[in-house]
Amino acid sequence: MWTFADLIRNFFTHKDFLPPADKLPGTLFTPVHFAASLCWVGLIVLACILLRKKSEKTIRRVFAGLWAWLTVLEVVKITWETCCGAAVAFEWGGNLPLYPCSIFMYAMPFAIWGKGNVRYAACGYVCSLGLLGGAINFVYPANILSNYSCISFAGFHTLFYHGVLVFCAALMLISGYHSYRGVTKARQLLLPAVPALIVSVVANIVNFSPIGSDYMFFKLNSFFFAPLGAATPDFLGVILVYGIYLLIHALPYLPSWIGSKRKAHKQAPVA
Repeated sequence: MWTFADLIRNFFTHKDFLPPADKLPGTLFTPVHFAASLCWVGLIVLACILLRKKSEKTIRRVFAGLWAWLTVLEVVKITWETCCGAAVAFEWGGNLPLYPCSIFMYAMPFAIWGKGNVRYAACGYVCSLGLLGGAINFVYPANILSNYSCISFAGFHTLFYHGVLVFCAALMLISGYHSYRGVTKARQLLLPAVPALIVSVVANIVNFSPIGSDYMFFKLNSFFFAPLGAATPDFLGVILVYGIYLLIHALPYLPSWIGSKRKAHKQAPVA
């Protein structure tokens, strides 16, 4: 079993050169992983408390700084994975930033500097699919911590990246920067899905090219989707996944929209 000092010395060591996961402290659901996750949760809660009443200008600056750091770290991570393994090669089928959580890097500038429907759509992604994906990958980072300790560059990156997604969504909602309320039109249910729909075009071009990946899970070949994908034609799988994405984005806003319709119905004059 490696010691803490071993983890620090090998912080940037690629998984190709690491011992098996059972020899590494801090892999998935170990005491070190739980302790690290609790520390990140504490930082998220504390930051939300400290910033919730700050001006929108201050909040935008925080968002801009975090977005810049995440984008730089993503480039560093991709370069590191390409150059530091046993084989120096770019993995087109897995290293492109075309995952549901990757959309954060493309949507966040519009959430920070956009106006009107553009800002609403970007914030809507962050507070729906971004929040859900960030929370799942923060709580259960199996794709990374199955091979790495949380005390590693890869482990730090996944907890930091997905923790920031959760933090940005939480701060948007508790500060009033964005809200699930005030939804009176059906298009307000669809706007949050726009960032994901745009990125999905590129994802599916790659998925159905000779590269043959499963970006954004449209081919249903990943994780627990695989049995469904094996029994479903590709075109039906794509339609199903698009439907799921539309539902995920609309769901948080649906109660407000239904409430507005009921209110309008009650206020309508009786003939």
